Amino acid sequence: MDTQRLFQIYLLLLPGEQVTAVQLAQATGASERTVYRDLQRLAQAGLQVHGAAGVGYRLREPPALPPLLLSADEMRALVAGAYAAQDSGDAAIAQASGSLLDKVRAIVPPRSRAKYGLRT
Repeated sequence: MDTQRLFQIYLLLLPGEQVTAVQLAQATGASERTVYRDLQRLAQAGLQVHGAAGVGYRLREPPALPPLLLSADEMRALVAGAYAAQDSGDAAIAQASGSLLDKVRAIVPPRSRAKYGLRT
């Protein structure tokens, strides 16, 4: 599953040492191309992935909060709350909600977005 692989890559990057795409592919059982795509998705989700092909990748700094493992119902509640917050009338909350939804879209595969109530 995509989410499990993303989480596995995240855990492999946490120690802060350079890890090549080949090493990540071997550890996850994915192709190098899939690993590159996953690294891009992690960066779009807000992680500071630093590196380049052939050199290796690492997290520039760990995220402020640890990753969450949400159930499908919890994800739907998060998405519904973020959409509701966009209409709250508070500009800062609306902007933060939009940013949150962008990060969620970055890690949820397109085929699964409707399941969680994510609009495109």
